Amino acid sequence: MKKLFAIAFLSFIFACKSDKKAPETLVEDTKTEQPIVPKTETQTSNKLNTGLIKDFLEDTKTLENLDVQNPISAFMTLAETKASKSLALTKDNIKDILVTAKDFKYCVITTGDHTIVKITDVTNCKPSGSWGACMPYATGYIKKGKLIAQKDYMNNIIGLPDAQVRRAYFFE
Repeated sequence: MKKLFAIAFLSFIFACKSDKKAPETLVEDTKTEQPIVPKTETQTSNKLNTGLIKDFLEDTKTLENLDVQNPISAFMTLAETKASKSLALTKDNIKDILVTAKDFKYCVITTGDHTIVKITDVTNCKPSGSWGACMPYATGYIKKGKLIAQKDYMNNIIGLPDAQVRRAYFFE
C-alpha cells in the first residue's frame, strides 16, 4: 500500500512540475474586425415618431411590424409625452380609470414592458373579483420573446393585481 501511495504521490509531483503552460490569449487576438455602422438615435426616434401611437390606436396589429427590440417599451416612452393623460393603475383606482376611459377616444394600458392592451369597448365588460371592477374587452399583446396577440377581457390580459407597474394612457 505504501508503494502505491508513493507512486501516486510522485506522479502528482511530476505532473505539477511540467513546464507546459496554457497558451495565452490576448484580448486583441479575439476581436473580430467589423465595420461600425452607427445607428443614430434620431433615425430610430423619427421612425417611431412617424405614427407609432396613431397606428397602434387605429390598429393594434401594427405593433407587430415595428422594427425595434421591444415595441411595448417604445410605445410607453412615446406615450408618456403624447398622451392627453397618464395614470398609474392599481386595484384601488381601477374603477376611476375605467370611468375616465369613457371620456377619451382611446385608453391603452401597459403592464411592465411586456403587456399592452387597448380597450376596445368600455361598455362590453365582465365582472372581475380580483380587480373588484367590471373589466372591459380589450385587444393587445403579451411579449414572451415575441409578441403574442390577445383579444379578451382586460383582466385576463393584464393579470392579477400585484406589484407590477401598470399605466393607463388616455388619448383624444
